[in-house]
Amino acid sequence: MTTPAEALPHTHEDSVTAPANGSTLPPNNVQAYAAPAGTLVTDLARDSTYGVGTLVDLASATSISNFSDTVFTNDTGCAVQWPYPAGVPITYGFGMRDGRMHEGTDFVPGRSAQIQAVADGVVRVATDNGGAFGVTIVIDHFIDGALVSTRYAHMEYNSRQVEVGDTVQVGQYIGRTGNTGRSFGDHLHFEILQNGSQAVDPLPWLRMHATC
Repeated sequence: MTTPAEALPHTHEDSVTAPANGSTLPPNNVQAYAAPAGTLVTDLARDSTYGVGTLVDLASATSISNFSDTVFTNDTGCAVQWPYPAGVPITYGFGMRDGRMHEGTDFVPGRSAQIQAVADGVVRVATDNGGAFGVTIVIDHFIDGALVSTRYAHMEYNSRQVEVGDTVQVGQYIGRTGNTGRSFGDHLHFEILQNGSQAVDPLPWLRMHATC
């Protein structure tokens, strides 16, 4: 919308002569706009050029092609967040799988979806050659006065945004979802490591901490 320049706040003289009867208004630095006689008053109208951002828009902006708002909703105001800015499906969880322990949770947002740091911290591991983990990042955080580390595995080659020693902020883009290492499809293998090494179930941990 547009507004006449005279309608914006500006300094008036200490006394103003009213055009109707020639009387002088008291000096009170009034901020006002006198519309010419014959000016028509019309209702404001909104056209179709506006838009409303949604979580679907956010998912698209971060290359999330497999979106689900039933698994979790990320709150960007929290000190701890989910590894994706919008909800995505989960396949395998923490526990025994095919006779061996699966120490993380597998998120499946689609190929190249942006991964974010779940909390402020310092990068301890950042490598394209993480063995079974493939392209891997490990970040150390201090949460509730204790060391907690997060592992992000199977990321896309040439997608890492951080190096060892870098300080990261919660919600910071650190890499993209991939299929590197011992992996059978694009996904993020995400771990929570208490005291930097002891794997615990990430799902209840996130549901407890990623709230504010």
